[in-house]
Formats: sequence, structure tokens, C-alpha cells
Amino acid sequence: MDIRHLRYLVSAVEGGSLSAAAKRQNVTVQAVSKGIAELEDEVGTPLLVRGSHGVSPTAPGTAFYQRAKETITSFENLQGFCQTIPTNRPPNSLLSAFCAPPFKDGDRAMGRVASILGKRLGIDLSIIVAPGPAAVESLRSGALDALCTIGTYESDDTDCVVISKLPTGVGMTRTHPLAKHRTVRMADIEPYPVYWNEGLDGYNNSILNEYLKRGAKFNLIKGDNSPTGPHKPSREDAVYFSVYLAPFGKPFSDSRVVPIDKSEAIKIPICLVTMKGAKSEAYLKLERAIGTVFKATSLF
Repeated sequence: MDIRHLRYLVSAVEGGSLSAAAKRQNVTVQAVSKGIAELEDEVGTPLLVRGSHGVSPTAPGTAFYQRAKETITSFENLQGFCQTIPTNRPPNSLLSAFCAPPFKDGDRAMGRVASILGKRLGIDLSIIVAPGPAAVESLRSGALDALCTIGTYESDDTDCVVISKLPTGVGMTRTHPLAKHRTVRMADIEPYPVYWNEGLDGYNNSILNEYLKRGAKFNLIKGDNSPTGPHKPSREDAVYFSVYLAPFGKPFSDSRVVPIDKSEAIKIPICLVTMKGAKSEAYLKLERAIGTVFKATSLF
């Protein structure tokens, strides 16, 4: 399916005619007509009703239009993301990954952090969001210069430098029974399933793994979303471990992070991970100054 044909269809629906679509896409009317006809052949049903006064979507065309519009937005976001990754990186540049599963507005947030840190350190810094196992593989291949991990990462061929330690909490939907608590303890969590995410917990000493080491017993929901314990609770009941920063107690509109009670709370290390013997001058600038910069900018 050609992304250009999707653009032609969306423009035709929104403009009400093939000529409006052609003008918007800077192509000929014939190109728009041919592209939409090929799209209809591929889908197997008419998507537009063509008349003397323009075009309008059929019932399937209306449903297709909505999905095509979302696809175009996602495609443009992907193009924008690719532009943030430098190809032939100069000596004063640094490409790093924040090790976590992709999350809403994650790239925008990391872009802001990279801009603040880069300007203060005088380096060209880019930070992407990537699941831990994939990020580690990219670090070893040389595609990434450094990783930022929640929890330490230990291996024979890497160095792990602790840059900060943050308090921990438990995340959940805003309607969850624990969302009204001021703090939570392990006993409060045990009746509910706990998310275990391969991209966050499958490669390092994450918050969840640290509590498991300490003997906590949880009904884990792993990557396939199937509970590993004897119960089959609703996913709406599930909770997850997270760093806790008071200003960001509600990271998403439908969720909340509640701090863990002081009697059981741990501070999780935030770390920079690099390959042994492969530290650029840009990275060394970051490592030397990052603690001071975080305090000065209130990033953490």
C-alpha cells in the first residue's frame, strides 16, 4: 500500500474533490485519480463516490479515511524520528538511549532533556527511547554511544556509572483501588497483578527485580499479558513499578504513581552504561557534569 495513495484519498475526502487533492499534494488530477483507483483495487471496494460536484466517501471509504489519516500521522512521526538520529556522527555528538518500553510523548520528553543537557555541556546530544535488550545490542554493535538505565546493568564488557538515585513508586490507573492511597506497601500490592516488562525488567536490576530479590511475592503479568500466578485478574487491576517524582505523580491523564511507604522504599540507581574502552570525549563531558546538570535543571 503506497503512502502517497493514502495521502491522495485523505486530501480528496477533506477537500471534497480530486482537483482539491491534486492541488494540496502538488500533483496532477490524473495522478490522484489513478492513485485512488489503484488503492480501491487493492482494498477491493469503492472508497469514493465520484459526482459532478466532487467526491464523497462511501461507508467503507469513511472508515478507511479515518485509519488512513492515523497511518499518515504515524508515518510522518516516524520520518521525524529518523531525522533526529545523526548518521555520520561528528566527534562532539552523542547518541544515547533511555532504556524503557516506548511510552506516550517519550520521544518529545527525551528531546527536551537532550536539548537542555546538550546546550549546557556544549555537545550535540540525541536521546531515543528503546527497550533495554535491544538498546544493549545496539550499544555492543556501535549504533549507540551510551545507555541510560533505571537500575544497574552488569556485564563483563560494559561500564555502569550511577548518576543519581531516585525514590520508587507504584503506577496504576486512576480508578485503581490503590490510587487513593498516600503510600503503598508490598502487602497492599500483593492482591493485584504486577506487570513484568521484557524491555524494562528483562535485562537489568530493575525496581521490580530488586523487590523480587528481597523476597516479595507477586502475581506477575509478563510480556504475553498472561498472569503467571493462580489467579486470572483483570488487566485493569494490574500495577507496575516506577520511579516516583512528586511533580510527575500523574505521568498520563488516566494513571497515577503512588510512592512506596518509607519502611519498604528503595532508591533505584539511574545509570549511564557504555562499552569498556569506547568512551568519546562527548560522553566523558556528559559523565563528568551530568549530576550537577540534573540538580541545576531540576530534570530529576
